[in-house]
Amino acid sequence: MELKLIEREGIPQAVRQVAGAFFSGDTAQAERHFQGHADGTSTTLLGCLEGELVGILTIRWEPRYPPFRQGGIPLIQHIEVRWERRGQGIGGELMEEAERLIRARGFRRAGICVGLFDAYGPAQRLYARRGYVPDGRGVCRGHDPLHLGDWVRVDHDLLLWLVKDLDAEPR
Repeated sequence: MELKLIEREGIPQAVRQVAGAFFSGDTAQAERHFQGHADGTSTTLLGCLEGELVGILTIRWEPRYPPFRQGGIPLIQHIEVRWERRGQGIGGELMEEAERLIRARGFRRAGICVGLFDAYGPAQRLYARRGYVPDGRGVCRGHDPLHLGDWVRVDHDLLLWLVKDLDAEPR
């Protein structure tokens, strides 16, 4: 797989390319996704096979999630693989490169979050296989931990935040 790094340059072209493949043609949503790239606070990896965009992954170097921001933990975010290309190792390859980039900048840990309902099952398994573990705050509604007795609606904002020690030996 060919990986293309989008940081401070190539953003307009990436917006056009990504909007159709991962944002249902919504250019405005793709533009919002690339905010922070020009100032260096975000990096996106695009994965291509035979000239076709098949995967995307973004690293937020200064995440909004307070425990990661305060702990100096970059956030791997918006990892997505084209539906017809899932199960071919593309997500793992994107994550491997993201972790390499994070290490290269001197960080010792990486963070990610995952939804809790069935559609997120493949991502949950991938992150666990790669050594990501819960950050210890429990299930959150966005950034806010839930507490015993809370009632919630299961949707995309019900999250588990995970971290990986990049210095740990692989299992």
